[in-house]
Amino acid sequence: MSNKPTEVILHGEAMIFQSEIPADAVEIQASNNQYHIIADSETTGNHHVIDAKAGVKFFKKGNTMYMKNTKPTQVRCVIANRHDAITIEAGTYEFGIQQEYDHFAQNLRNVRD
Repeated sequence: MSNKPTEVILHGEAMIFQSEIPADAVEIQASNNQYHIIADSETTGNHHVIDAKAGVKFFKKGNTMYMKNTKPTQVRCVIANRHDAITIEAGTYEFGIQQEYDHFAQNLRNVRD
């Protein structure tokens, strides 16, 4: 096992990092046959997405989503001018949501868009 820290790609509230796909994860299809939503925009509809295309497969175990891409792909927003697209090199990845601490409510919550 490497001591090298895992690089985290941040795209808005979406977090993308290299990971292994669990053996019992189930392959999933894009919900609209166009893209996979990796971070849902609760207020503006500006979802963070990865296009459904050859060489990019998505898997899910519980509430966690994974991706295996055999060629570079991009994470982008539905509304293009909100965030720059970021290229993700070929590999296996796990997706998460950034969290923030609310000092007034004294709790941890997902970052919202």
